[in-house]
Amino acid sequence: MSAPKTVGTASAFGWSMGYFGGIVLLLIILVFFVLGGKHDTAGLLHITKAGGLYVRLAMLVATAWAVGFSIPVFLKVPVPPPSAEIAAERTGFFASYGVLFRNLRGLWRVSPNTIRFLIASAIFRDGLTGVFTFGGVIGHVAFGLSTTKVLMFGIAANVIAGLATVSAGRLDHWLGPKPVIVASLAGMSACATLLFLTRSAGPAAFWVFGLVLCAFVGPAQSASRTFLSRIIPPGREGEVFGLYSTTGRAAIWISPLLYAAA
Repeated sequence: MSAPKTVGTASAFGWSMGYFGGIVLLLIILVFFVLGGKHDTAGLLHITKAGGLYVRLAMLVATAWAVGFSIPVFLKVPVPPPSAEIAAERTGFFASYGVLFRNLRGLWRVSPNTIRFLIASAIFRDGLTGVFTFGGVIGHVAFGLSTTKVLMFGIAANVIAGLATVSAGRLDHWLGPKPVIVASLAGMSACATLLFLTRSAGPAAFWVFGLVLCAFVGPAQSASRTFLSRIIPPGREGEVFGLYSTTGRAAIWISPLLYAAA
Protein backbone atom coordinates (compact mmCIF):
# COMPACT_ATOMS: atom_id res chain seq x y z
CA MET A 1 0.00 0.00 0.00
CA SER A 2 1.30 3.45 -0.93
CA ALA A 3 1.19 6.64 1.09
CA PRO A 4 -0.12 9.80 -0.63
CA LYS A 5 3.43 11.18 -0.88
CA THR A 6 4.79 8.13 -2.68
CA VAL A 7 1.83 7.19 -4.86
CA GLY A 8 3.63 8.35 -8.03
CA THR A 9 6.72 6.29 -7.31
CA ALA A 10 4.67 3.23 -6.38
CA SER A 11 2.52 3.50 -9.50
CA ALA A 12 5.60 3.82 -11.72
CA PHE A 13 7.30 0.84 -10.07
CA GLY A 14 4.24 -1.36 -10.48
CA TRP A 15 3.77 -0.41 -14.11
CA SER A 16 7.43 -0.94 -14.94
CA MET A 17 7.28 -4.49 -13.53
CA GLY A 18 4.82 -5.32 -16.29
CA TYR A 19 7.37 -4.27 -18.90
CA PHE A 20 10.17 -6.23 -17.28
CA GLY A 21 7.97 -9.32 -17.09
CA GLY A 22 7.17 -8.88 -20.76
CA ILE A 23 10.90 -8.89 -21.54
CA VAL A 24 11.25 -12.37 -20.03
CA LEU A 25 8.30 -13.69 -22.06
CA LEU A 26 9.62 -12.16 -25.29
CA LEU A 27 13.03 -13.74 -24.70
CA ILE A 28 11.40 -17.14 -24.17
CA ILE A 29 9.42 -16.81 -27.39
CA LEU A 30 12.43 -15.55 -29.32
CA VAL A 31 14.70 -18.41 -28.22
CA PHE A 32 12.27 -21.34 -28.28
CA PHE A 33 9.91 -20.34 -31.10
CA VAL A 34 11.75 -18.03 -33.52
CA LEU A 35 15.57 -18.09 -33.58
CA GLY A 36 17.48 -21.01 -35.05
CA GLY A 37 15.84 -24.04 -36.58
CA LYS A 38 16.09 -25.09 -40.21
CA HIS A 39 14.51 -23.61 -43.32
CA ASP A 40 11.14 -25.19 -42.48
CA THR A 41 11.34 -25.09 -38.67
CA ALA A 42 11.79 -22.34 -36.09
CA GLY A 43 13.25 -21.91 -32.64
CA LEU A 44 15.16 -24.15 -30.29
CA LEU A 45 12.18 -26.52 -30.30
CA HIS A 46 12.33 -26.82 -34.12
CA ILE A 47 8.60 -26.22 -34.53
CA THR A 48 7.35 -26.42 -38.09
CA LYS A 49 6.55 -23.16 -39.85
CA ALA A 50 3.75 -24.78 -41.85
CA GLY A 51 0.50 -22.94 -41.29
CA GLY A 52 2.25 -20.54 -38.93
CA LEU A 53 2.24 -23.21 -36.21
CA TYR A 54 5.27 -21.73 -34.42
CA VAL A 55 3.51 -18.37 -34.12
CA ARG A 56 0.25 -19.89 -32.93
CA LEU A 57 2.03 -21.95 -30.28
CA ALA A 58 3.87 -18.84 -29.12
CA MET A 59 0.51 -17.16 -28.58
CA LEU A 60 -0.64 -20.10 -26.46
CA VAL A 61 2.51 -19.76 -24.35
CA ALA A 62 1.77 -16.05 -23.88
CA THR A 63 -1.79 -16.91 -22.80
CA ALA A 64 -0.54 -19.51 -20.32
CA TRP A 65 1.97 -16.94 -19.01
CA ALA A 66 -0.80 -14.41 -18.32
CA VAL A 67 -3.14 -16.95 -16.73
CA GLY A 68 -0.40 -18.62 -14.68
CA PHE A 69 0.81 -15.40 -13.11
CA SER A 70 -2.77 -14.32 -12.40
CA ILE A 71 -3.45 -17.36 -10.22
CA PRO A 72 -1.38 -16.13 -7.21
CA VAL A 73 -3.46 -12.96 -7.19
CA PHE A 74 -6.67 -14.96 -6.86
CA LEU A 75 -5.21 -17.29 -4.22
CA LYS A 76 -3.10 -14.98 -2.07
CA VAL A 77 -4.50 -11.44 -2.27
CA PRO A 78 -7.16 -11.06 0.44
CA VAL A 79 -10.48 -9.53 -0.52
CA PRO A 80 -12.52 -8.04 2.34
CA PRO A 81 -16.17 -9.12 2.47
CA PRO A 82 -18.67 -6.52 1.25
CA SER A 83 -20.35 -4.38 3.85
CA ALA A 84 -24.00 -4.85 4.67
CA GLU A 85 -24.86 -1.70 2.74
CA ILE A 86 -23.17 -2.96 -0.42
CA ALA A 87 -24.76 -6.40 -0.09
CA ALA A 88 -28.17 -4.77 0.25
CA GLU A 89 -27.63 -2.74 -2.93
CA ARG A 90 -27.00 -5.75 -5.18
CA THR A 91 -29.30 -5.73 -8.16
CA GLY A 92 -29.87 -7.40 -11.53
CA PHE A 93 -27.78 -7.08 -14.69
CA PHE A 94 -29.85 -4.47 -16.52
CA ALA A 95 -30.86 -2.57 -13.38
CA SER A 96 -27.16 -2.22 -12.53
CA TYR A 97 -26.77 0.17 -15.48
CA GLY A 98 -29.33 2.44 -13.87
CA VAL A 99 -27.23 2.40 -10.71
CA LEU A 100 -24.13 3.15 -12.79
CA PHE A 101 -25.62 6.24 -14.43
CA ARG A 102 -27.01 7.50 -11.14
CA ASN A 103 -23.54 7.16 -9.63
CA LEU A 104 -22.03 9.01 -12.59
CA ARG A 105 -24.49 11.87 -12.16
CA GLY A 106 -23.67 12.02 -8.46
CA LEU A 107 -19.95 11.99 -9.19
CA TRP A 108 -20.38 14.78 -11.76
CA ARG A 109 -22.07 16.99 -9.15
CA VAL A 110 -19.34 16.33 -6.59
CA SER A 111 -16.25 16.28 -8.85
CA PRO A 112 -16.82 17.08 -12.55
CA ASN A 113 -13.06 17.08 -13.17
CA THR A 114 -12.98 13.38 -12.31
CA ILE A 115 -15.52 12.62 -15.05
CA ARG A 116 -13.65 14.81 -17.54
CA PHE A 117 -10.41 13.00 -16.81
CA LEU A 118 -12.05 9.58 -17.11
CA ILE A 119 -13.26 10.48 -20.61
CA ALA A 120 -9.98 12.09 -21.72
CA SER A 121 -7.81 9.32 -20.29
CA ALA A 122 -9.94 6.61 -21.90
CA ILE A 123 -9.13 8.11 -25.30
CA PHE A 124 -5.42 8.73 -24.85
CA ARG A 125 -4.88 5.44 -22.99
CA ASP A 126 -6.40 3.64 -25.97
CA GLY A 127 -3.82 5.41 -28.11
CA LEU A 128 -1.06 4.25 -25.77
CA THR A 129 -2.33 0.68 -26.04
CA GLY A 130 -2.44 1.03 -29.81
CA VAL A 131 1.28 1.82 -29.88
CA PHE A 132 2.16 -1.67 -28.66
CA THR A 133 -0.74 -3.34 -30.48
CA PHE A 134 0.12 -2.04 -33.94
CA GLY A 135 3.77 -1.04 -33.53
CA GLY A 136 5.04 -4.46 -34.57
CA VAL A 137 2.61 -4.62 -37.48
CA ILE A 138 3.75 -1.23 -38.77
CA GLY A 139 7.40 -2.20 -38.30
CA HIS A 140 6.90 -5.35 -40.36
CA VAL A 141 4.61 -3.98 -43.08
CA ALA A 142 5.81 -0.39 -43.52
CA PHE A 143 9.48 -0.67 -42.52
CA GLY A 144 10.28 -4.21 -43.61
CA LEU A 145 11.36 -5.69 -40.27
CA SER A 146 11.45 -9.49 -40.13
CA THR A 147 9.59 -11.41 -37.42
CA THR A 148 12.85 -11.85 -35.52
CA LYS A 149 13.67 -8.15 -35.73
CA VAL A 150 10.15 -7.25 -34.57
CA LEU A 151 10.59 -9.41 -31.47
CA MET A 152 14.01 -7.89 -30.83
CA PHE A 153 12.47 -4.45 -31.16
CA GLY A 154 9.77 -5.50 -28.69
CA ILE A 155 12.39 -6.55 -26.15
CA ALA A 156 14.29 -3.27 -26.57
CA ALA A 157 11.02 -1.32 -26.37
CA ASN A 158 10.05 -3.01 -23.09
CA VAL A 159 13.50 -2.35 -21.59
CA ILE A 160 13.31 1.35 -22.47
CA ALA A 161 9.68 1.67 -21.41
CA GLY A 162 10.37 -0.02 -18.07
CA LEU A 163 13.41 2.12 -17.26
CA ALA A 164 11.65 5.30 -18.38
CA THR A 165 8.62 4.49 -16.24
CA VAL A 166 10.72 3.99 -13.10
CA SER A 167 12.53 7.26 -13.77
CA ALA A 168 9.26 9.10 -14.45
CA GLY A 169 8.02 8.03 -11.03
CA ARG A 170 10.50 10.45 -9.48
CA LEU A 171 9.36 13.24 -11.79
CA ASP A 172 5.78 12.45 -10.82
CA HIS A 173 6.80 12.78 -7.17
CA TRP A 174 8.61 16.11 -7.70
CA LEU A 175 6.48 17.83 -10.35
CA GLY A 176 3.12 16.11 -10.08
CA PRO A 177 1.42 13.75 -12.54
CA LYS A 178 -0.09 16.28 -14.94
CA PRO A 179 3.24 17.62 -16.35
CA VAL A 180 4.38 14.02 -16.83
CA ILE A 181 1.21 13.14 -18.76
CA VAL A 182 1.34 16.25 -20.95
CA ALA A 183 5.06 15.91 -21.67
CA SER A 184 4.69 12.19 -22.45
CA LEU A 185 1.81 12.69 -24.88
CA ALA A 186 3.64 15.59 -26.56
CA GLY A 187 6.81 13.51 -26.85
CA MET A 188 4.90 10.59 -28.36
CA SER A 189 3.19 12.84 -30.88
CA ALA A 190 6.52 14.37 -31.92
CA CYS A 191 8.17 10.95 -32.32
CA ALA A 192 5.24 9.58 -34.31
CA THR A 193 5.36 12.59 -36.64
CA LEU A 194 9.11 12.22 -37.16
CA LEU A 195 8.66 8.50 -37.78
CA PHE A 196 6.09 9.24 -40.47
CA LEU A 197 8.25 11.91 -42.11
CA THR A 198 11.40 9.75 -42.14
CA ARG A 199 9.85 6.54 -43.45
CA SER A 200 12.15 6.65 -46.49
CA ALA A 201 15.09 6.02 -44.14
CA GLY A 202 13.76 2.51 -43.58
CA PRO A 203 14.31 0.34 -40.48
CA ALA A 204 16.86 2.74 -38.98
CA ALA A 205 14.19 5.43 -38.56
CA PHE A 206 11.82 2.91 -36.99
CA TRP A 207 14.43 1.80 -34.47
CA VAL A 208 15.42 5.32 -33.48
CA PHE A 209 12.11 7.14 -33.29
CA GLY A 210 10.13 4.03 -32.34
CA LEU A 211 12.29 3.35 -29.30
CA VAL A 212 12.28 6.98 -28.22
CA LEU A 213 8.49 6.96 -28.53
CA CYS A 214 8.29 3.90 -26.27
CA ALA A 215 10.04 5.84 -23.53
CA PHE A 216 6.91 8.01 -23.17
CA VAL A 217 4.24 5.27 -23.06
CA GLY A 218 4.79 3.91 -19.55
CA PRO A 219 5.15 7.29 -17.84
CA ALA A 220 1.83 8.46 -19.32
CA GLN A 221 0.06 5.30 -18.13
CA SER A 222 1.59 5.39 -14.67
CA ALA A 223 1.03 9.12 -14.12
CA SER A 224 -2.60 8.75 -15.21
CA ARG A 225 -3.31 6.49 -12.26
CA THR A 226 -1.51 8.90 -9.96
CA PHE A 227 -3.45 11.88 -11.27
CA LEU A 228 -6.76 10.09 -10.79
CA SER A 229 -5.87 9.10 -7.23
CA ARG A 230 -5.36 12.76 -6.39
CA ILE A 231 -8.71 14.03 -7.68
CA ILE A 232 -11.05 11.26 -6.49
CA PRO A 233 -13.54 12.43 -3.86
CA PRO A 234 -12.69 10.80 -0.50
CA GLY A 235 -14.41 7.47 0.03
CA ARG A 236 -15.06 6.77 -3.66
CA GLU A 237 -11.66 5.38 -4.62
CA GLY A 238 -12.83 1.85 -5.43
CA GLU A 239 -15.79 3.08 -7.46
CA VAL A 240 -13.77 5.57 -9.51
CA PHE A 241 -10.89 3.21 -10.24
CA GLY A 242 -13.49 0.69 -11.38
CA LEU A 243 -14.82 3.35 -13.76
CA TYR A 244 -11.23 4.06 -14.84
CA SER A 245 -10.82 0.45 -15.91
CA THR A 246 -14.27 0.27 -17.49
CA THR A 247 -13.89 3.44 -19.56
CA GLY A 248 -10.53 2.20 -20.79
CA ARG A 249 -12.17 -0.99 -22.07
CA ALA A 250 -15.08 0.96 -23.53
CA ALA A 251 -12.73 3.03 -25.72
CA ILE A 252 -10.57 0.13 -26.88
CA TRP A 253 -12.16 0.14 -30.35
CA ILE A 254 -10.83 3.59 -31.31
CA SER A 255 -7.24 2.60 -32.20
CA PRO A 256 -8.25 -0.40 -34.35
CA LEU A 257 -10.81 1.76 -36.14
CA LEU A 258 -8.26 4.50 -36.89
CA TYR A 259 -5.67 1.94 -38.00
CA ALA A 260 -8.17 0.27 -40.33
CA ALA A 261 -9.28 3.64 -41.72
CA ALA A 262 -5.65 4.70 -42.31
